[in-house]
Amino acid sequence: MPDQPKLPTLWVSAAPFRYHVRHLMAATGVPWQVIAVAADLPQQQLRALLFGRDGHPRPRLSPYAARRLLALDEAQLRCLQVRDLPGSLVMHSAHALLADGALLSEVAEWLSLDIHSTRRLVSGQGECSRTMDIMLRLACVQRGLLAERESREVA
Repeated sequence: MPDQPKLPTLWVSAAPFRYHVRHLMAATGVPWQVIAVAADLPQQQLRALLFGRDGHPRPRLSPYAARRLLALDEAQLRCLQVRDLPGSLVMHSAHALLADGALLSEVAEWLSLDIHSTRRLVSGQGECSRTMDIMLRLACVQRGLLAERESREVA
């Protein structure tokens, strides 16, 4: 079978999208990691957009990533913060982290919660936001307890 000619990828300037993500973070308080999940983009792609590679800002972005980021707005991200999920849905992620050696205080810090509220979530009580659920899943990804693709299926 002959090789199909590849069409050139038309890259877009990364600067406006970097600004857009930073604006979303500032306006909503949602971490960039959650924005990556909400946009269904790999964590390292958004990290490279925001912080560059080897100290150099990323000059361009794929059209696919650009469309995914542009589709996000403040209202969507705020919805992730206010949805009330039962603690029983995040209990498994929290237990996996604790079993892997994470301290309850670390989990509380990741979630921006006090120890008492975190303890309630770990026991399956109380409620949390979709953002907290995503942060717990991403902590599991960082520790190798969950694949990144599985964490992106949450949002």
